[in-house]
Amino acid sequence: MSIGRVPPPDFDENRYERPNQNWICGHACTGCPCRIGPSPAGECRATTECTPVLTTKEGETKGTWKCTRPKEWGGACPTGPNPDGTCCKTIPKCQPVRSLRARRGLVTRVVIALAVAVLLIALGGNLREGFINPAPLSRAHSGPEFVHLAAKQGGGQGCVMCHEEAKAGWGGLARSAVEAATVSLSFSRLAGTQPKDFSRMDASCLSCHEPQGFHHPAVVHATACSTCHVEHQGAGPMLRVVDRECAACHGDRGAMAAAAKKARTLPAAVLADRPAPGVIAFVAKRTPEDPVHVVTGFSKDHPEFRAVRPGQTDANPLKFNHKLHLSSELIPPVGGRALNCADCHRPDAAGAFMQRITFEANCRSCHSLNFDERNPGMTLPHGDAAFARAYLRNLPMEYADHATRTLGIANRRDVAAFVEQQINSLRERNRTGEDLERAAFFNDGKTGPAAGIAGRTGEARARFAGCAYCHTVTPRGDAVPEIAVPQTPDRWFLHATFHHGKHAAMACAECHDAAGSQQTADIILPKQQSCVQCHGPKAGVAESCSTCHHYHNPPPTTGRAARLTPGP
Repeated sequence: MSIGRVPPPDFDENRYERPNQNWICGHACTGCPCRIGPSPAGECRATTECTPVLTTKEGETKGTWKCTRPKEWGGACPTGPNPDGTCCKTIPKCQPVRSLRARRGLVTRVVIALAVAVLLIALGGNLREGFINPAPLSRAHSGPEFVHLAAKQGGGQGCVMCHEEAKAGWGGLARSAVEAATVSLSFSRLAGTQPKDFSRMDASCLSCHEPQGFHHPAVVHATACSTCHVEHQGAGPMLRVVDRECAACHGDRGAMAAAAKKARTLPAAVLADRPAPGVIAFVAKRTPEDPVHVVTGFSKDHPEFRAVRPGQTDANPLKFNHKLHLSSELIPPVGGRALNCADCHRPDAAGAFMQRITFEANCRSCHSLNFDERNPGMTLPHGDAAFARAYLRNLPMEYADHATRTLGIANRRDVAAFVEQQINSLRERNRTGEDLERAAFFNDGKTGPAAGIAGRTGEARARFAGCAYCHTVTPRGDAVPEIAVPQTPDRWFLHATFHHGKHAAMACAECHDAAGSQQTADIILPKQQSCVQCHGPKAGVAESCSTCHHYHNPPPTTGRAARLTPGP
């Protein structure tokens, strides 16, 4: 700094260094920068502190040189300009320095150049596949079977089976980057030809996997396969879908409200549950006014299970009383004990669910169909009202067959005498055959000698109360009465999974209040809060969405895709 140059008291370095400057004066660090500053090329343009001006008074021929240094730079200097009109305050030359803007720009350009150089090296030659592969593939996509399948499909090995871009050049990579700008893809045409908006990587899934339907037809924006099924997470099995992918929609009130709005415009058949063939599923009551539930976690804000919400009832027409069957006071004990759940409910071969309740396997041992207690073995056919009616109207022949096959009576006269004796005995108790038939179909066991029949031993067991004791029977004039077919659900939660075997350490009564149920309409399934006692942070049992829920539904198509069915 030259002698006599002092920093102005109000000098602001930040104000001096404007954002659009690439160079600043080298004297700025001392608070004495020149006003003109460096050139755009970074050259110092310092000369003098001002450019004096010649002032001439009226009547004078010679003027006076006047200092023009502004006030913010110290004002007019005491000595004034030189006699030749030059400024007496010469500014020494400096070495301009780059501004913060210029330094950041330089660093950015260097980083970009280095990144491009690294990519050129990494994506070229033998290093390419190792560089673009972020982590090992899962076992399903890297085993010998997959390699064989890849070769059979013509895809070769490595990335090219799923990533078509692996076979493309720089142009193909650039085009793929542009096309992969969104992951919200349409699955509505998945079962047909390749959709126009379907990424090549997701479309390649169809070369091995059958088309899958999205898990709910009311979804407004479907999601690509690779969004939830993430690869390159390790060499073991493919990881389960994480909860944040589910919460991306189910935790978004706007997305759920949009889905509910769309559902109100869809036909009922589209929204109807589609269980696997032969499976009897519980159909919960739904209304268009059902609230929109936002779910971010099972133990946090998961709604009550639909099957046990208020207003839901079991529509099974069978007359059944759990409390009665579990009571030792009302039912004679079995082997010195009362009935328990395991006497009727037995696990299936897989141990996940219970076998379907049938009359032959679960009811006949206590509920006999012997309509004539004097002749054990004379049982009505079960399961077909027409057969039962034909049996009753052909009793002479049935008694003769019973005498021959069961009692061993060979003489025809003895058989005829036996038949006549039994028919006369029936007439004493039932005046006509119509009365006998009416009692067989419509007696409900509440009155008369058949009351209190539920025993395994003694005469009471041989009494047949009547079909109406357990079934809803509707008369149809002279036609065969209509007996409502029992519809005991095999699956109560069609869109969720459950495994009884994994809960074998728990007692049935911990989840099912069977001892308090007296009506068939009672639904004695566990409530959501009952499950949270274990599946939550308190007990530490898994509570992720994929623990209980399947994602895909069978697509509404026929043929190859229609064979897919959701889990039970």
